[in-house]
Amino acid sequence: MSLVKKAEEALKAAVAKVIEENKRLGIPLVIWRNGKVVHVPPEELEVREPKAKYRISGGKKVR
Repeated sequence: MSLVKKAEEALKAAVAKVIEENKRLGIPLVIWRNGKVVHVPPEELEVREPKAKYRISGGKKVR
């Protein structure tokens, strides 16, 4: 596995952990969307397996 691929997998795992912790602790997730800072309420976060793409309840993808 290349160093780039390892770094990408580590970043994805870190993002998954942050999403899971924010949901569990009831903290909004702060993301950048369409040139603006957006606070995603914890009840709109979906926790999935680390290999899956994340979605906000409105159907918009979050990576």
